Amino acid sequence: MVKLLKSIFNFHEKKKQLLQLSLVAFLISFAVVRSYSVWVGGSIYIRGFQIHHFYFGMFILSIGGMLALLSEDRRIIQVASILMGVGIGLFADEIGLLLNCTTLTRRCAYAFPDSFDIIGSITLVFILILLLVDFLERRRLKMLVAEEEDLAEQPER
Repeated sequence: MVKLLKSIFNFHEKKKQLLQLSLVAFLISFAVVRSYSVWVGGSIYIRGFQIHHFYFGMFILSIGGMLALLSEDRRIIQVASILMGVGIGLFADEIGLLLNCTTLTRRCAYAFPDSFDIIGSITLVFILILLLVDFLERRRLKMLVAEEEDLAEQPER
């Protein structure tokens, strides 16, 4: 089991590293924004409209996604991965508010009891994607080894 966990959370494999960077950025940005919102509060108003941080989250997520798509530089892709995690964190923190404000029976409030279920679900999705990437990588390596063995067994011409 420990070997499997080490394999899944191997920080030296590029795809896993990017997912892990996004996961950590997501968790940190959510924690920081939630803490700030609960303890300090305050809102941003532009021309009378309250600007929620999910707008910033979608903006940051979009920039990260575009950088990841357009760049081949490893460092820029790592930054893009972090930006995507931050954007998801900012957006996810507002999901409770958005869901809470769209019902007729509930008063619109920031403190939504199911918001931690949402965060847990997003974290679980990140971990499941890490598992999938690990599974696919193991499968690819097994196929390469099998091909090499087949080539070695064939007589030379």
